[in-house]
Amino acid sequence: MKSYKLLPFLLALCLTFFTGCSDDDNIEYNKGNAPLEITASGEQIELDDENPEVDALKFTWTSGSNQGTDAAITYTFQMDIQGNDFAGGISIDLGREVYEKIYKNEELNDILLNEFGIAIDTDVTLESRIIATVADDNVAPVISNIQTITVKTHKPITKTLYLIGDATPNGWSAGDATPLKAITNVAKGFSWTGNLSPGEFKFITTLGEFTPSYNKGADDTKLYLRESGSDPYDDKFQITQGGTYTIKVNLITMLITITRGEGPEYTELWLVGNPTGWSFEPMTVNPLDPFVFHYNGDLAAGGEFKIGTVAGDWNAAFYRPEVDQTAEGMNLDVDKWAGNPDNKWNITGGVYKIKLDTRDMKIDIAPFTPYAMVYLVGDATPNGWDIDNATPMTATSDPNKFTWTGNLSAGEMKFTLDKQSDWNGAWFIASEADKAPAGTEEQMIFNYPGAGVDYKWKITAAGTYTIELDQLNETVSIVKQ
Repeated sequence: MKSYKLLPFLLALCLTFFTGCSDDDNIEYNKGNAPLEITASGEQIELDDENPEVDALKFTWTSGSNQGTDAAITYTFQMDIQGNDFAGGISIDLGREVYEKIYKNEELNDILLNEFGIAIDTDVTLESRIIATVADDNVAPVISNIQTITVKTHKPITKTLYLIGDATPNGWSAGDATPLKAITNVAKGFSWTGNLSPGEFKFITTLGEFTPSYNKGADDTKLYLRESGSDPYDDKFQITQGGTYTIKVNLITMLITITRGEGPEYTELWLVGNPTGWSFEPMTVNPLDPFVFHYNGDLAAGGEFKIGTVAGDWNAAFYRPEVDQTAEGMNLDVDKWAGNPDNKWNITGGVYKIKLDTRDMKIDIAPFTPYAMVYLVGDATPNGWDIDNATPMTATSDPNKFTWTGNLSAGEMKFTLDKQSDWNGAWFIASEADKAPAGTEEQMIFNYPGAGVDYKWKITAAGTYTIELDQLNETVSIVKQ
């Protein structure tokens, strides 16, 4: 009986609930009869290049009316140059329940320069409006009033920045310049950390283009914007001591910091394993980067190896693969620890060039095939800079070793291994710029492809020279007779 008495009450409650929801829906979609109007946060705007991410201009508008249909309204924002009658410009479909459009300083400046074709440092008058479209075929779209704004553009500041110069990883190649990263929450701030060699550097803004560039300003803490190649001021930052550096720049304040980091943890490393008879064989430090070590040699026995940090000490830390018995390859992950697990690389055997980067913790274990010939190139050599006619050395019974005796003029010299006419092939270069030959065996730099630094030997006295070059061990002696 009680359940029957409750039934009318529950039905009434349910009816009230659904009626209430219907009324709420009517209230949500009934936009009234207020006219559609748009307003701007200002009518005279001078865009601020020092605050690119700050709001420059904000448009707001009323909802407009859906003419009592309870149908949804969608909005289209339009902006164009005054007098163009919205025939061009921009038109953005914003969807439902959107009642504002905000432009930041850099965003609006880019639109005016790139989409509207407005010149730098120019006042332009814009017109904006809103179109409200009701989701009912019986209601025509409504167009708001026109809001007029005058905006002054400014010269844009680049969004990208690259390192270029013989001190940098990719040398003077504008097409392969080293990118910096934008600093989070620092407007027009950029940073880079990596190895720099002795030499010069500056910054470019666009790959493949030498200008505009940011050069050294009044001192090592200041930048100078060189906008074209006709600007005679082309000072560069100097690196006198190679190593790891952190560079931070701010293109608004035009300030730069160049901080040299600490040196590597180890100055000597040893390759040890089955291919070496378990003797500790010294690796060679890269002349341009003290964090990089090389071992080039015949490891015909093959088998396991690891890299030791203390000669003869089996309890010290070793550089090892993350997975035991990892095979030869390129850009392999490296870790370092003492004791177990005693992970090692395992190679098939042969002649190898091994490169360990202790900064990035990567290793290349690459079988080596010698180049068939080595050639002399440069204005010190018999055939000058004619790479297609470069002077060949003389092969020996050892496919890795070449000799040459002949006349060198005063000037520069380096060695090409493949005579690529685009100069982007394989090279042996000097370990520093304008290096005078040591007269004894010295380390070379293998550079492939031929971007990077472009150091050459400097022959100061013309005469007869004998050159002996070992392409496996990457050494050369250039001796005046």
